[in-house]
Amino acid sequence: MPETSLTPSTPRARLAYNANGLRSVSLDDAVRTLADRGYDGIELSLNAQHVDPWTFSAADAARLRETLAANGMVACSLATGDPHLLSEEAFEPALVDPDPAERARRLDLLQRSVRIGVLVGVPLVVFSTGKRRPEVGAAQADAWLDEALAVLLDTLHETLDAAGLPRGSTVLGIEPEPGFHCRTNADVAVVLERTASPDLWLSQDLGHCVVEEEDALGSLSRHLPITRHLQVEDIADRVHAHLVPGDGDVDFDAVGRVLADGYEGWISVELYDHDPVHRDAAQRSEEFLRERFPSLARPSRSIDLSSLETRSTASAH
Repeated sequence: MPETSLTPSTPRARLAYNANGLRSVSLDDAVRTLADRGYDGIELSLNAQHVDPWTFSAADAARLRETLAANGMVACSLATGDPHLLSEEAFEPALVDPDPAERARRLDLLQRSVRIGVLVGVPLVVFSTGKRRPEVGAAQADAWLDEALAVLLDTLHETLDAAGLPRGSTVLGIEPEPGFHCRTNADVAVVLERTASPDLWLSQDLGHCVVEEEDALGSLSRHLPITRHLQVEDIADRVHAHLVPGDGDVDFDAVGRVLADGYEGWISVELYDHDPVHRDAAQRSEEFLRERFPSLARPSRSIDLSSLETRSTASAH
């Protein structure tokens, strides 16, 4: 008897949730929670609760890979932006700090992150430049940033080579952040052009784009060709406070139309202030975004009518 055939359309993008929004539970429980709520993956977050850069081991990586496989999940990236890993002052020190010892502290943290990312097998390790102090000129900050990027790319290549992995299996992404040296997509695009490395990409954050850019939708669209990852959250009145998608004034239908025009990367919800209500926040985000982003639609079950006709005819005889 011929079987009913399924002809699903394959989504061009996949949906994840940043683990920094589930710090009250273990990483294993975070993976299971997101899998239960229909997510395709998890964006790992560098922090003491989940991925501690000073203690995370090969055994931790193996356990995480087992948990991911058991739940049909993927670790799509490692975000390194925890604000207080190195200082009581948020996001300090920066990669463009005027003190070379302080720049070295941040660089060491990011090198650790690269090694962990390769160990776990994430395709992307994401970081930001940090703030530029008023006494530091833009050209000087660019020079310090370029020095740091050269070291990070060398670390990435050495780590991949040592693991016997091909170049490109893990790459680096720079995320623009309000108030930072690189605060817009265009700022990062200039850095990528200057370095000309195939292993350095833009990691966009939709909310940051809305806060910083007059034409957020245009910037999102223009920079998609150099984007490997997109974080999403809602924003109200262009205030940098991450809200559950649908709770602010971002036009997600318009964003969905832009992404439907060829974006094939990960889309990751980032709601770091919603840990006390993370189950509800994750559920609402998943349902809202799959409705409004055509590229995230679940494969639909369609029946091969010719197969049904064959089965009906056979039953009649």
